[in-house]
Amino acid sequence: MSSGDRTDLAERLAFVVGSLNRRLRPPADALTHIAVSALATIDRLGAVRPGELARIEGIAAPGTTRLVADLEARGLVARTADPGDGRSHLVQLTSAGVVAVAEARRARAAGVAALLADVPEEDVLPLEQAVTALESALLRTTPDPARTR
Repeated sequence: MSSGDRTDLAERLAFVVGSLNRRLRPPADALTHIAVSALATIDRLGAVRPGELARIEGIAAPGTTRLVADLEARGLVARTADPGDGRSHLVQLTSAGVVAVAEARRARAAGVAALLADVPEEDVLPLEQAVTALESALLRTTPDPARTR
């Protein structure tokens, strides 16, 4: 595949991902995509410093401060003292946070499943292969959190 073809594919994929995100947008009173993403990151990594969370999520420190404060007010995360640095704290999921991540994942999966219900069977295998390739690409490009601690 030529670089021009890959560029075209990248543009189409970006459009489809953006459209999926908009279609799967949570109701106004639900957690935002960034809140769910942050909760999922904390779920995957365990307790993290707010600065590390900001770096991984690609948001500025003030935004992370507001996000963590909102999640804490909702009872989804708790702050604890960082045993390695008394000046800092760690953010970790509460049991309600674990439930919220699971519910958000189920809701998004249900939305995607509804879209896939109309996809012809012969198109499902190429979709599965594409998802597998994208998962591999993400694993290769995800920063190692152990290097930032």
